[in-house]
Amino acid sequence: VGDPIEAHALADALCKERSTPLPIGSVKTNLGHLETAAGVAGLVKAMLVLQRREIPGSLHFTSPNPHIDFHKLKLRVPTDLEPFPETDGERLVGVNSFGFGGANAHVILAEPPPAPAHAEHTEVWLDRGWPVMLSARSEDALRGYAMKLASWLTEHVNLNGDSPMLPDLTYTLGHRRNHHPHRLTLVA
Repeated sequence: VGDPIEAHALADALCKERSTPLPIGSVKTNLGHLETAAGVAGLVKAMLVLQRREIPGSLHFTSPNPHIDFHKLKLRVPTDLEPFPETDGERLVGVNSFGFGGANAHVILAEPPPAPAHAEHTEVWLDRGWPVMLSARSEDALRGYAMKLASWLTEHVNLNGDSPMLPDLTYTLGHRRNHHPHRLTLVA
C-alpha cells in the first residue's frame, strides 16, 4: 500500500519537468528491512552513490508493482549498476524514510564541492622569517614544550640534509596542533 503512495508523491514533487525517468531504489534490496535503522542505511547508501557516482541496481526486482505506472510517473528502477547521469549542476540524491509509527522524513544530499587543486610550492623562501607558535595548558608546560622542541630541532636539523624544515614545522605547529591558553610565538 505504501509503495504506490510514495511513488506518486515522488513523481508529483520531482518528475513533472523531467525529460528522463527518475531512477529510484531501496536499501531493502541490499540489506532487508532494518526497521528503525532503515533510514540510516538509506543515508549511507545515498552517500556511497554520490561518492562513487554510480547507481546500484535493485536486487531481485523482476516485476513492478501493478499499482505503480512507472512510465506515466517518469520513474524507473535500475536493475544493474549504472553511472550517475551527467549534470550541469551538483549531483543530488534523496532519501525517504517513512516509519511504521508515522514519522516521515525526506533528506536531500548534495555531492561535496570538488577539492581545490593542491598547489605545489616550487620555491621555498629560506631568507624570510618563519613564525613558530607553541601552545600549552600552563606556563610550565609551555616552557617544557619549548625545551623539547629545541632539543628535537637540534637533533633533527643535521639529519634533514638540505631539505628545509621551517615551512613544514610552522605549518604543523600553527594549523595541526591544539591551541591552548598559554602561547609563545617567535620568528625563526
